Amino acid sequence: MMHAANLPDTDEDIRLIQEVIPLWHAEMAWAKELLKRAFKLEDAQDIMRREFRGLQQIPGTTWFFRTHGIGVDVFRTWNVGGIDFDFDKVDPDPWRLRIFLEKQVNAGSLSFEKYGKLIDDEERLKTAVNAMF
Repeated sequence: MMHAANLPDTDEDIRLIQEVIPLWHAEMAWAKELLKRAFKLEDAQDIMRREFRGLQQIPGTTWFFRTHGIGVDVFRTWNVGGIDFDFDKVDPDPWRLRIFLEKQVNAGSLSFEKYGKLIDDEERLKTAVNAMF
């Protein structure tokens, strides 16, 4: 039997996820600008053209990108830093927000001390993120 003291603080978890949303928007804006400047594009979505499809390093940086469907994943290594987003969505979907949180904690952009309890407990993270959408 679980005591109330052992139940996750769902309100606190949701508050933590709400704090990540502005970082999502800032990181997406940064990634779009990086792609535009690195590849001399009129619009970041031009990265979806045939010549850029797949996995490539971003020139002059330690960053990589991988195109997919209608979006792009910008990262340092598969699980560190960056953002995975679709060009037709302003806000993250729940599963991309979970991945984003983990990447940002792994990169040191978000504190493991603060967010570690969420990324170490997949169900707790899923509950908090899904409560947002």
